[in-house]
Amino acid sequence: MRFNRSELASLATNTLTRFDKEGLLILTERQESIFWRTDVKLECWCKLRGNLLFYLKDKNPRSSVAGVLVLENCRPCIHHEEPEPDGYVFDLDFKDSPSQRIVTHSAAERLDWVRCIEACSNHQIDLQIKQLEDQIAAATAVKRSNSTIMGNRIDQGLPLPATICHDSWPASAAIATVEAAFEDPELSELPICETAISCDSLPLDSFGRAPNPRVICSVLQPGEDYLWSQHARTELLERTRAPSFLCTMRFLRSAGFQASTRLRFTVHDVRERVSLTSLPLGHAEVALGVIQDTTRLRLPLCSPSGECGSITLSSWAPEAAIEMTPASGLDRAVNGLTQPTQPPRSSTQFFQQATDCNVRHKGHRRTQSLPPKLGVRLFVPQQCGVGRVCANPSQHSYRLQSSLGADISVLETLLESRLCCAVPQQLLSIWIQREKELLQEISGMGELSGEWRWRQMNLLEEHLRLLKDYSQAKQNIQQLMRDGIYYKRSSAKTDEALEFLPVNLHVQRMWAQNDALQRRGVLDIVTVGAFTRHDAKGRKCGGLIKLLQESKAWKLEQSNACKVQAANDAVQATKQLRKEIVELMSQLLQLAAQRSAQDMMPLCNEMINKTQTLLNIWEPSIVEEAVTFIERHRIIEEPDNELMEPMSPFRKITQQLSALELKSPELEDFATPVVAPPDLWPRGVQPLMRSNSWHPSNTSPSSSLDINAIDSLQNVVKCYNAHLRSLEQQQQQQQQRQRQRQQQSAAVPQPPSELSDEATYQSLPPNWDGVAATSSSSSTAPLQLIDLDELVKAVRKRPLTASFLDTKLMSSSPSANYYRPTEEPEPLDLTQLNIEASVMCLVSKLKFFCGRCDSPAIRLRHPKVPLKREGFAVAPQQAPDVIAAPMEPTQQLKLDLAPGPPAAPPPPTAPPKKGNKFTDGLDLSLTTDWVAELRPSMRKLRHAMDRLLKTARLMHSVQRLQQDVRCNRLQASIMYRRDVCFSQALTALVSALMLRLWGSELDGAYMSLLRELGPLAYFEGLLSLYGAETDMWSDMCIAIEDLSAVSFTLVPAAQDEVQPVPRITGSRQALEVLLPVPEHVLPTSGRNTVSFKITPVFFNIGINEKASLGHTHEQHRSNLDNFLRLSQYFSRYRKLGLNATCAADADASVSEWDALQSLLGYMEQQLRANASKNVKILHLAEDACRLMGGLRFTSCKSAKDRTGMAVTLEQCRVLVREFQLPAKQVPYALSTMRSEGTRMDNVFKNIGKHKYAFNLPQVIMLPAMYRPPVGAYGKAQT
Repeated sequence: MRFNRSELASLATNTLTRFDKEGLLILTERQESIFWRTDVKLECWCKLRGNLLFYLKDKNPRSSVAGVLVLENCRPCIHHEEPEPDGYVFDLDFKDSPSQRIVTHSAAERLDWVRCIEACSNHQIDLQIKQLEDQIAAATAVKRSNSTIMGNRIDQGLPLPATICHDSWPASAAIATVEAAFEDPELSELPICETAISCDSLPLDSFGRAPNPRVICSVLQPGEDYLWSQHARTELLERTRAPSFLCTMRFLRSAGFQASTRLRFTVHDVRERVSLTSLPLGHAEVALGVIQDTTRLRLPLCSPSGECGSITLSSWAPEAAIEMTPASGLDRAVNGLTQPTQPPRSSTQFFQQATDCNVRHKGHRRTQSLPPKLGVRLFVPQQCGVGRVCANPSQHSYRLQSSLGADISVLETLLESRLCCAVPQQLLSIWIQREKELLQEISGMGELSGEWRWRQMNLLEEHLRLLKDYSQAKQNIQQLMRDGIYYKRSSAKTDEALEFLPVNLHVQRMWAQNDALQRRGVLDIVTVGAFTRHDAKGRKCGGLIKLLQESKAWKLEQSNACKVQAANDAVQATKQLRKEIVELMSQLLQLAAQRSAQDMMPLCNEMINKTQTLLNIWEPSIVEEAVTFIERHRIIEEPDNELMEPMSPFRKITQQLSALELKSPELEDFATPVVAPPDLWPRGVQPLMRSNSWHPSNTSPSSSLDINAIDSLQNVVKCYNAHLRSLEQQQQQQQQRQRQRQQQSAAVPQPPSELSDEATYQSLPPNWDGVAATSSSSSTAPLQLIDLDELVKAVRKRPLTASFLDTKLMSSSPSANYYRPTEEPEPLDLTQLNIEASVMCLVSKLKFFCGRCDSPAIRLRHPKVPLKREGFAVAPQQAPDVIAAPMEPTQQLKLDLAPGPPAAPPPPTAPPKKGNKFTDGLDLSLTTDWVAELRPSMRKLRHAMDRLLKTARLMHSVQRLQQDVRCNRLQASIMYRRDVCFSQALTALVSALMLRLWGSELDGAYMSLLRELGPLAYFEGLLSLYGAETDMWSDMCIAIEDLSAVSFTLVPAAQDEVQPVPRITGSRQALEVLLPVPEHVLPTSGRNTVSFKITPVFFNIGINEKASLGHTHEQHRSNLDNFLRLSQYFSRYRKLGLNATCAADADASVSEWDALQSLLGYMEQQLRANASKNVKILHLAEDACRLMGGLRFTSCKSAKDRTGMAVTLEQCRVLVREFQLPAKQVPYALSTMRSEGTRMDNVFKNIGKHKYAFNLPQVIMLPAMYRPPVGAYGKAQT
């Protein structure tokens, strides 16, 4: 009773209080002082009210209160039925405190007190409520989960299910519009009405204090007389008898509301904000149709004690009273019958219908401070195509007052991105194919000898592990997509099965309208958790920045590390050029079929330039070094013994790789010839079942068979690695023993080797077959090693049915792009000579078809000194034992590919002109099929480029094999962590881009910004550089930096595509994202494709209690670097002269450019100050991003608590800056949005509680403007 003594005393002594039980009891009270301690028996009058047991000072029922016992977590127990000398005794056994002994005067009285105390606890009350709910559900024969059709937002926090209901609108059989097919009803539907609530003359409590009012709206379920469900509620106001609430209530037809729906508005007095303990003051019931017909309705509040004030309902409803006449144009003829039009589902439809009928029909809302007639479009936002890219909306509406007395309509919407699982799945597909390529490269080297075999197996084991992890992650994401889940809860952020998904990815949209200024706008913010790989055990690694620094230091020590990176870049460049050349050849074939000579020559010129670049990528000396290494260390099997001797373990392992469908991604590798993938070791075997082939248990590309096969093969390779290590140790021990014996007795002959014939490099470990057999738990047959010597030696041959240059079929044959283990590499000079000859022949024929048959042949290569690539230590050039290109002593001729006039036909008697040997014997007048003439040269060129790619991949494998094993493992771990962070970052970025392209109206200025400059992407971080969040900040810096290398291209969306999904192509180093957009967005003239890259900036300021403990030096340096990038972007943006945003005030005296310039100058001053928790930097960056039409992202650890504070603050700042919200109303509006807005819905979706995860010390350490309201925070799992 120390804190609320007066309230408890008033409750116990008030004559109007109804107690559950009263009577005389004998309590045992412990009295103690400094020198003595004793138990005193006190007989006093006791009163039981709920779970409070009051005991007075004496036996008089009117005496003062001596104390109170809180009967929670206690149980009354009767240990002895027989009476004791002082009476009938029972004990109150508390959970965490000593028991209390109580004595009554009779057994019946003791039993009565025990029953009352048992029934008064909160646990028993909850059980009684549950029983009553079950009885109600049984009486209505409807489960509670299905009975709450309308409302229930407060209980579940979920959007209402759409139901079919009949209203005053006439029934319509018209075909639904295309927009209604994909948009969510809550986004596009026009509400029946929107109601603002105020009260007056509310009663005072017994102490004369004003109440803390809150209004809850309940809905009577259809067909019921007593089953009410909560639909919406207002915010909580403190100590007022005449509250005016900011939160408004919207009633939608899709939620089951109609004119006859009964509503009950109950006013509660919230006595305690933390537990929301409240008492009802009164209620008022009304039909929805009455509210819809009136703009202001004042109702008295009813209560058992009589009238207790009034409630006022101010409603805004669109007028639907439009005359349905044939001349109005609102009827439609369907199958010869006249059918009335269905009611408009959105404000846009309603406005268009009212415009088409040539009659001035107005849909409006009325308020006290506005003119009597205003258009509906001013009050209901246009969501455009948000429903196509987002799902599961949650909305809250507010009505604020501007400084001029006008209304400010605000609508908050929280949405989930439909791309949360689609983007990571496509990225994983690209990375899976990359690991398969590397596996094929390593196995294509053949079996090596000595220590290189162990390194080769280590690389295979590492790539199999990554392949299994990527495949398992892809399968988990596919399961989520099938379940229709679009976000990852913050409580699951440490789940490794879903680590490629961003944490708590949502779109926060605020639509605002100022009626007096006739201004409306939309603010979109993508909220997402930190882009990092969360560790379930809390282990720290320093983040990607520290790991990359360690890797860089390691590369400086290892000279071969730079060679590996250079070789990888050269392979990627070769693949890209090869792809582009093949595409050019496909276009040339199409033009040749049309005999379009003028269009063929520019493409030919471009192909020559790309071929010249392709020939200059690799140097013969570097390739010769790799080939020499392979020839020195590869084990070559004799052809005579190939079918007699058993296969080695390495060859058996690599043979199993064919079951993993090692092929390159579609439209990336163009293999030749177009046949099924041959075995790595060409022997007579039956084809293994491919993982991507159809099978009853293999219905998806990432089925359990694929993952189990990878896991089985990885265990086999791991076992073989352990076997090789043990052999190395045994050899070392044997050599040491031999040295010792040689020292003891040199004349005694040495004993035979202790290693038996079974324990050699070509043998299997004893338990290998068991590991392979038990590692697979699939329902299908486990993948085991196949002894190819026991199988049939016949090879099943397949016909060549593919067409020429069919890119889809060409990508299905991987072995044409890799050397097989038994295949000898082709010399580089011979490959380059073949490429050059093919291009020379092809270009000569093209010139001949264009009427320039007298043109000489071209040359692509010039004699020059080979240039050394950076990072390579090239050995001295040796005399190559290959065919070299002939050296031309004469000067090389330049190629003139400008289209010229067609040559005049020669006279019949004159022989045709012959320009060079490639066109000898050709007659232009007799050549009718140009395609047939060009096809052989193109086929030769394609074969030569395939062989060049084989050689490039072989050299890359050699460089990786020579790299240190520890460096390979470090780079693999860094790459995996970087992929996880990048997947999360790219998913958030693509979601924001699709929201901008589909969810808002795009003008020409913004499209010019995309085409010329690219958008700005501002990532706002609230992480503290202390503890685990230091790693998160480091990961975010690298992930956001990697986004700048991604290319984006706008492509037209398919007309029948309901949900547009971007398509990701390319490789890890060069990704391209194809964004589908509506056709009207793309330019109709000029360049049809719009490609761009983003400019990401990342500013981080820690705001919680740990921000004062961490070191902010790295954060300060990073913020300065990002400010420099932001200033450079502003300079380029200013040169364009575009106004890509509508947020700037057109009537302001200062231009937008000057405002941005001064804003950046002030931001630089704040950065130079380097103050702790300087959130002004974040606010200035927000304003700059909004003025330049950029994309906004806000992140903290889980995008739930600190992010909610930051987003609501930015919304209020926008309302003050753009819509004239008075500054004195900002704390009230901020508190309302945080306690009753969509950010609280986000908290409930993640942890199941309406509490931000802050405690009181943490709230005190937050900046004042980032503190949540009282009662909105507490103990919650973050």
